[in-house]
Amino acid sequence: MKWNSAKSSAVTRNIDIVPAPPLYAHHAKGGTVVLIDVLRFTSTLTTALANGALWAETFADPAEALAKLDEGYIVAGEKNGLVLDGFHYNNSPVSMNRENVGGRKLAFVTTNGTYMRSMIEEYDEIVAGCFLNVSALTERLMQGENDVQLVCSGSRNRLATDDFVFAGMLADRLLQTGRFEYNNDSVPMARTLYHCAKNDLKTFILDHSPKTKPFCETHEHYRNDLDFAMQVDLYDAVPEEESPFKFVLKK
Repeated sequence: MKWNSAKSSAVTRNIDIVPAPPLYAHHAKGGTVVLIDVLRFTSTLTTALANGALWAETFADPAEALAKLDEGYIVAGEKNGLVLDGFHYNNSPVSMNRENVGGRKLAFVTTNGTYMRSMIEEYDEIVAGCFLNVSALTERLMQGENDVQLVCSGSRNRLATDDFVFAGMLADRLLQTGRFEYNNDSVPMARTLYHCAKNDLKTFILDHSPKTKPFCETHEHYRNDLDFAMQVDLYDAVPEEESPFKFVLKK
């Protein structure tokens, strides 16, 4: 299925969307992988690097991240939305200001985002995406030559509305250039959901995510993170892996 456009005569590349971690095994591998965990890991990662963190490494096991304390790392993350014992910060973009992370190395563990990263095995490159950097990310993907796979981290192995809406937004922008096509039903589904949500992303996500609204009502810090993460194009920064599990901003 091809998105018809006469805007470009360049060779088209494929877009694929993985809606949730259990489906990753059933999708083709390789190309440029966009790791998506809007609430909250990729928003937190993007904010940290944009505010001067030297790099950020991801871990699936909290003990492995805590071991980095001896190397001067700041350790941040959560399990089930709550900060882990011994960690400096929660998985919060609000906490990733220049005063807290500028000039520092970070180690991250999160319920969904770093877990999803640990599952990704075959790729040409990995970058991180969220609403905060969507235009910079779109431009970065346009400059590449690879097929693009948008991998949603979801919520505890299930689809998450925020990730799927963002995947639809990014796919929509890429398809409008006429330089991409798709052959997977998840792409038009995500794109349709984005068009339903685009006039008020935050309200749509709160109204259509059974987990997000009640969690925001009982955890004020999470609502603050939601408000922050729903900002579009706050940063001109695209985290990408310099080596496996180590994200940087390349010059």
